[in-house]
Amino acid sequence: MSTPTRTATRYSVRAFDPADRATFLSMYETVFGRERSADWFRWKFRENPFVDHVPIIVASDDGDPVGFRSFFAQELRAGDAVLPAFQPCDTMVHPDHRNRGLFDRLNERAIERYSDGSPSFFFNFPNEHSKRGNRKHGWREIGTIPAYYRLQNPANVLERVAADRQHAAESPSRAGERGVAGTVADGMQDVVVATHRLGDRLIVDSEAALEIERATPPPADTLAAVYRRSIPDTIHANRTAAFYRWRFDNPAQTYTSYVARRDGEPVAALVVSSADDHVRLVDTLPRTLDGDTAALESLLVAALDDFADRSYVEAFGETLPAPLRFRFYPDTQAPLSTVLRPTSRTLFARNLADEIDVESSSAATWTFSRLELDTT
Repeated sequence: MSTPTRTATRYSVRAFDPADRATFLSMYETVFGRERSADWFRWKFRENPFVDHVPIIVASDDGDPVGFRSFFAQELRAGDAVLPAFQPCDTMVHPDHRNRGLFDRLNERAIERYSDGSPSFFFNFPNEHSKRGNRKHGWREIGTIPAYYRLQNPANVLERVAADRQHAAESPSRAGERGVAGTVADGMQDVVVATHRLGDRLIVDSEAALEIERATPPPADTLAAVYRRSIPDTIHANRTAAFYRWRFDNPAQTYTSYVARRDGEPVAALVVSSADDHVRLVDTLPRTLDGDTAALESLLVAALDDFADRSYVEAFGETLPAPLRFRFYPDTQAPLSTVLRPTSRTLFARNLADEIDVESSSAATWTFSRLELDTT
């Protein structure tokens, strides 16, 4: 018997207990390097309106938690069907207990627990370390969902790239290269921002009848009304008012919405979340992006102008009608692929019921924005 199999027998796998929360949050900071609060845990797991329990499986050693397999519950819509779905998230094993088969044990227990068809399926975007484990337990690779970036401050972006390249400044020659690049980029910053603004305004015709409203937090009822105007047939989060209210109550993020009204009626919306040096396009409406392209592009220009001082703007999946039109480039292709590590995500899915066969789907049958991701 191999050592990993033998040592794995000392562990037990069980459902989450409220007493596990403190260990979960402590381990989260250890594994992911980010602190999360009890309010965040309550929002994400206890107050999630799409599940009646805390959907976390725990691996313990003599009663002490050493690993967690967690799930982010959502309602996903496919045509007229609205189905419960779980997105595996925040999976972690304490560094002292890795390579002992705990990921497999947690996966097996989760499949066993939810094999009754509620949820209808799992879907997620595993990293390179967990793809093999997901395949082993029945997940199927569906396809790649693109990420797009619009660079707005070359100096900051180049500085981050240099920092990511294993402290390049430790080498005198490399430090010199970085200094020259930074000086050139600093000189270009104002030119880049001005060029972006001019280009945006030339692309979009200002519509006198269009009113733009900004709000923090976003108005859930209004967003749901815009969503209902044009619902796509593809698989996506069912955007009810209740969903929006819960989703934007995330205490770890701040969300701002831009709503376009024509003759008083809301016709398009855009939601962003802001960080220190960048901003993310979280959601756009209508989800059938050709539903009101002119209004959506006017909102995009307004948001880009408000956040012109940020280093870059990120979009994920089907968020923009024409990314290249507004100088959003995929990080899997040149020019960005030469300087940035790709963040495009590979979609995996696993059937748990007969309502829908997600394992046979393709990337084209899903419509994602960052709103479907558990991390935004």
